[in-house]
Amino acid sequence: MKRGYRLLGWALLLLGAPSACSGGHVGAASSSGASAGAGEGGGAATSTGAGGGVATGTGEGGGAAAGAGEGGGAAVGAGAGTGPSGECAALAPGPFEPALVTAVFSGSEDLAFDGRGYLVAKQGPNLVRFDATGRTSNFASLPGPVSGLRYRPDGTLVAARPELGAIVQISATGMVDDYVTGLTDPNGLAPDALGNVWATDLAGDRVIRLNPDATIDEIASGAPEVSEPNGIVFDPARWAVFYTNSSAGEIRKIDLNNPGEPPSLVVTVASSVLDGLVLDTCGYLYTVDNENRRLYRVRLDAGGAALGEAELLARFPTGVANAQFGAGPGFNARTLYVGGAAGSIYAVAVGITGAPVPAPPEAP
Repeated sequence: MKRGYRLLGWALLLLGAPSACSGGHVGAASSSGASAGAGEGGGAATSTGAGGGVATGTGEGGGAAAGAGEGGGAAVGAGAGTGPSGECAALAPGPFEPALVTAVFSGSEDLAFDGRGYLVAKQGPNLVRFDATGRTSNFASLPGPVSGLRYRPDGTLVAARPELGAIVQISATGMVDDYVTGLTDPNGLAPDALGNVWATDLAGDRVIRLNPDATIDEIASGAPEVSEPNGIVFDPARWAVFYTNSSAGEIRKIDLNNPGEPPSLVVTVASSVLDGLVLDTCGYLYTVDNENRRLYRVRLDAGGAALGEAELLARFPTGVANAQFGAGPGFNARTLYVGGAAGSIYAVAVGITGAPVPAPPEAP
């Protein structure tokens, strides 16, 4: 595995940070992030941050903001926790009522936060920026299907284009360039703090790492351990990669400390088709079942083993595929924003912040 040692510094840094599971956060918003659900008929959705700001969401067809975290800033958590204690043990089990944020998008399987006040997703042939007041603006032209969509720490946005077998990068000014080509079916993306992008190649049955120089390292491949891999998340605190085997309804783990060891099974969600994957500051995983329009949480121990079955957190009225914790002014850091190709974005107040993710230094 080339270049793996380059990430070790970030992993050690995170391991030294206080954990939410022992009662501490680094830069965590203190909002409880309560949300009132809104139906497609236009009911309002509200979520209040600790700073007193309230964001209001309209129903289907209207722009909406969902939730303001304290000060509006992105929360930075401590990565994997040491066990279910403190705030992590006190997490409400759900299910929660999702609040409709907006339905202005279309054909957007994934969404991304720039951390400075914009949520970015697809609207027809364009990438569109959406702020917490409901305003939208075109960001870049990107026709055709787009799967994964994530920001790198240098401020560029990476997007998986499965029909082209390519992952592209979009500059802060909206210029689109090829990053990596020649893939089979790129899907999930997970940038790390050093500019690598961990990715799934769904039809290729492999998990790969794209290095900053556009070279590719194959991390794991081959069914049944890697079978239609979809969502992916890099966990530097555990020095592991988690991914979903979509049709099998599985979450699996690659232990980067033991290269060549087969990926281990973390949990299976029966009768599901698992898509996106995201990590919170407790070290717990959240995954989206796009077949049944559901969101699940999987509590993990410090080694990445499941502490029980997947917990149902929310059901959605329209199709969903991916989720991201809110980041930036007007978006609640203790809320998961869930969306899919149907175009609607929902807010689910899960009551905890996300694990640290790369963020651009300034808004595009």
